[in-house]
Amino acid sequence: MPSNFPPDSALYAFVADDVEALLGAGTTRTCAANEIIFAEGDAGETVYFLLEGEAEARIHGGATVRTYGPGSYFGELSFINPGHRRSATLVATTPVQLRALDQAGMAALMISHPGAICTLLRRACVFLVDTERNLVASLRRRNTELQDTIKRLDFTARRLSQEEETARTDGLTGLSNRRAFDAELPVFIDRARALGSGLALLAIDLDHFKPVNDTLGHAAGDFVLREVGKILREKTRKTDLACRIGGDEFMVLLADVTEETARFPAEALRAAIGAFAHPGNEQGIRITTTMGGTLYRAPETIEAFMHRADEALYAAKRAGRNRVGWSA
Repeated sequence: MPSNFPPDSALYAFVADDVEALLGAGTTRTCAANEIIFAEGDAGETVYFLLEGEAEARIHGGATVRTYGPGSYFGELSFINPGHRRSATLVATTPVQLRALDQAGMAALMISHPGAICTLLRRACVFLVDTERNLVASLRRRNTELQDTIKRLDFTARRLSQEEETARTDGLTGLSNRRAFDAELPVFIDRARALGSGLALLAIDLDHFKPVNDTLGHAAGDFVLREVGKILREKTRKTDLACRIGGDEFMVLLADVTEETARFPAEALRAAIGAFAHPGNEQGIRITTTMGGTLYRAPETIEAFMHRADEALYAAKRAGRNRVGWSA
């Protein structure tokens, strides 16, 4: 009997008497091409021995996970765990002839041919061990692939975060730029509304900055801007936002303040900017700053808020510069 099956088939390795006993205890079943032998989720009560034709095991979605030819058998878990749910759908891909061994046939063989049952159980266990080993290897491989994917995603996220940070940072001063200011201002306003806290906006222009560029060159002008950026970073809190809007124009948002508590950091900034050393000092060019400050008035628009800070700035310039003007 074994010689009737291909050398690489499962039944070829059985002793002839075992094969005859197993097949003899079963009943014949034939299936047409594309006919389902059993479906995923069906109760497993029967072992099938494939005598002629070919079949495939398919999981949900239709993917083929295993193919069977003459001398193969499937459904052997019925010996170990009768009634278990089938893990795949078996489909005849050509006309097939099967021998179906049910629970009654298995019980009879345990008495008449225990060796055949022992061999089948042993080979079923080997199959389960191999399947588990393959599953573990597959899970390890997939875990490695998942870890690699996570690393790539993390790198991509950090790169995008760095790119976004770069896009929102003024390259010369290291302060936030106009893009960041436009994005963050609504956030600051929403927070102030939600908490009922004060929010101050300082509009800042440098006084006499143009003579630095005209007299000493742009390198000296860049030095001044970098130093002003350093002062704004050092003298504002992490909860505040200092931005270079363009040229020698800056904006500072001060969170959780009243007009009285906002005046102190504004004056401290004005004094620090007026005191730092720069190349223009030797030519008598003094860098000072004029500021216009105001508090947000809910529920006014962003435009109204910014316009009032600008008006306070222009009023301070008209009053003589190097001062902080406030719009109540």
